[in-house]
Amino acid sequence: MADEQPLARRSSVLKSVFVCLFIMSGSLLFGIDSGEIGGFMAMESFLKDFGYYDQATQAYNIAAHIQLALNGMLFTGCILASISAGYIGTKYGRRVGLFCTGLVSIIGVVFQVSSAHLGTLYVGRIFTGAGVGFASNFVPTYNAEVSPTHLRGMMIGLYQTGVNIGQVIGTCINEGTHNMSSRWAYRIPLMTQLFFPIVLCSFVWLFPETPRWLLSTNKHEAAARAVRRLRGKSYPQDQITEDIDEIAKHIEAERLLESSGSLFDIFRGSDLRRTHIACGTVVWQVLSGISFINGYGTYFFTVSGISSPFVISIISQVCQLAGLILMFPSLQYMGRRTILLWGGAGQTVCMFLFAIVGTAAPGSVAAARCLVAFTCLYGFFFTWSWGPVGWIVTSEVASNTLRSKTQGLASAASWLGTLVVSLSVPYLINTDEANLGAKVGFIFGALCLLGFLWAYRYLPETKGRSLEELDELFMNVS
Repeated sequence: MADEQPLARRSSVLKSVFVCLFIMSGSLLFGIDSGEIGGFMAMESFLKDFGYYDQATQAYNIAAHIQLALNGMLFTGCILASISAGYIGTKYGRRVGLFCTGLVSIIGVVFQVSSAHLGTLYVGRIFTGAGVGFASNFVPTYNAEVSPTHLRGMMIGLYQTGVNIGQVIGTCINEGTHNMSSRWAYRIPLMTQLFFPIVLCSFVWLFPETPRWLLSTNKHEAAARAVRRLRGKSYPQDQITEDIDEIAKHIEAERLLESSGSLFDIFRGSDLRRTHIACGTVVWQVLSGISFINGYGTYFFTVSGISSPFVISIISQVCQLAGLILMFPSLQYMGRRTILLWGGAGQTVCMFLFAIVGTAAPGSVAAARCLVAFTCLYGFFFTWSWGPVGWIVTSEVASNTLRSKTQGLASAASWLGTLVVSLSVPYLINTDEANLGAKVGFIFGALCLLGFLWAYRYLPETKGRSLEELDELFMNVS
């Protein structure tokens, strides 16, 4: 009997990991789009359709306002989806939210490949953005609620893992098609974005709803069946009963404390502090400059005179993937707060050195190499720390009954911050506008420093505690 218990435990862990890996496909669609759209702005065929011929440089370019609009439409969809995600997740469950993720992503791709008209492209970007917004809400939330406590950080971290794996895939696809002279140079990459949304829509119903959501809607028998499906047949029945009772007890305690589950509850009592931490973490995450690196990196390398910008973008994405790989064992030995502080310090140093070297010796071979090196190092530190661990903290600090609403508000704040960055960067780096070049690193370096100071002052440690234990801690310390 003693030998059977560890075996049952391993079996339940493997099943939960498999479920979380499948749900990661929701973030893969975001990563592929993110990896591809930045490259489109350096593709001649895309620039011919949506840009203009620059007589000064004797090459095709794209206007800053179109760059702004393409990203602005995406983040508009992200914000709208994030605002509605709280209601959808609370009312209809996490699986419905994941299905919506795939559905609107498919619609977005269809619009983008069906016409070379700029208006159609904009509409497609809004739907794609909605898919990204839903993914940022429902992928971390689902994985947080179905994973065992000791693996929760790594399972939530799969969201950022999916994003970065997708970015590597997207940049590699761009490398293979960018020299094509026809519209298929960018349409083939767009069509590859259909794969994971179709997989998600088709198979999400084969996986159980999260026990915590089922218990929050008083479906106790369904919750017990969900735990059985998640943990496997060998998982002891008395342990299932214990798990259900523990979750139900804390949900009921929250209901008695909060008295209602309205949106405004996230600004009351101990939940106000949770909301501040959740929103603050993701806002400082996006203000650190990752959307500049991933969204405009290829274009920035091109206008900076760096050869092989598509290859450099692939290298940058591989470095980010390396950071993610290191993140998983780090979560086992280091606290969330510690990782964010060290990562924030590394990002700050990289951004300032990026700016100093690029400003001191513009156009030189040494400066170009330093720009590439510090961009790659920055990406490594980001995906080791603020990228995945920021979402882990956001998912962990929310209360059980208000998790979807808190996650929705945090995601909306994240996309709003990303929108602000995306609205600014084209005018900061475009050769027809401010043309700051490497000086833009001073701006993001300062923001990285402020994020580091905020984390040092306000961020608690959440490692090693169940979601129910965190509920108790926040309720006892307002």
